[in-house]
Amino acid sequence: MTMVARKVNLLGFSEYREEGEKKLAAPGDAVIIQRGALRSVLMRCPDGCGETLVVNLDPRVGKSWRLDMRTDKPTLHPSVWRDGGCGSHFIIWRGQLLWCDRFEEGNIEPNFDLVALGRRVLKSLRRRELRSAEEIAADLDEITWEVSRAGQMLVRRKLAICGSGRQKNWFALA
Repeated sequence: MTMVARKVNLLGFSEYREEGEKKLAAPGDAVIIQRGALRSVLMRCPDGCGETLVVNLDPRVGKSWRLDMRTDKPTLHPSVWRDGGCGSHFIIWRGQLLWCDRFEEGNIEPNFDLVALGRRVLKSLRRRELRSAEEIAADLDEITWEVSRAGQMLVRRKLAICGSGRQKNWFALA
């Protein structure tokens, strides 16, 4: 196995999977497939197993991820988790690759203003009504991973509460 990727190397756009896949060489290399609408992200598995991952971006054809291209660096939500093969599980956040469960040592989260975003998230929360980080991010036009971190900070400061289980990244006023 080669060294795991820590960043996504976005190589551009292609119309079709076959032409996009030809561009992928190293772990973390990625191409966005766009034909009219966003279709998928092709990525050489960042753990170095050599497989090509296809991440669906089109909700019309099943479970899909949301792509955000702020500052020309990709963010995908939710995390990518291969339930077969190598079992890789990772987050793509502003071009950074953050590993879940393995390879976590060495994760570096992108910089953002957590305090300022925390203030905005706090203003968007309601008493006794949990809201998902994804919903809050959409309302504030922010990145879901950053809203989640801001919500967690508010919980640590006892200004907010969070759900559990399937609602672990859902927040309400304390």
